[in-house]
Amino acid sequence: MDSALLELAQSMEARFADHPVRRFLEFRILDLTNGRCVMTTDFKPEFDNTTGVIHGGILAMLADTAVACALATMTNGDMNFATANLNIHFLRPAHTGITATATIIKKGAKVCVGSVDIHDAEGRQVATATADFVLHSTS
Repeated sequence: MDSALLELAQSMEARFADHPVRRFLEFRILDLTNGRCVMTTDFKPEFDNTTGVIHGGILAMLADTAVACALATMTNGDMNFATANLNIHFLRPAHTGITATATIIKKGAKVCVGSVDIHDAEGRQVATATADFVLHSTS
């Protein structure tokens, strides 16, 4: 990770620490490159959906956050953005920590599309998703 992206990753993680839900989820950025983010979290008993697996809402929030972080690498701080659509497919239950790898597919002037695959600690794919973001200039 180059120094500018390392600084961006540290800034994002500091914002996560200030946000109650993200602080609880303990998302950590493992790698951040232009248009790509690898993010992880450990399994916590509180993530259990009462059947011993991670609740789908946790997977969806990880997917959304990972794509947003990938997009942040492409905005130079001059854009605000919001999720317009998140379409997730749950492929198998996750019983362990999970890692999301998000990639920006297309960034236009007003809309961005990203994809994300989520794997468990054994490397099995547990979910895949696409996310659309609406972009707004900060000026």
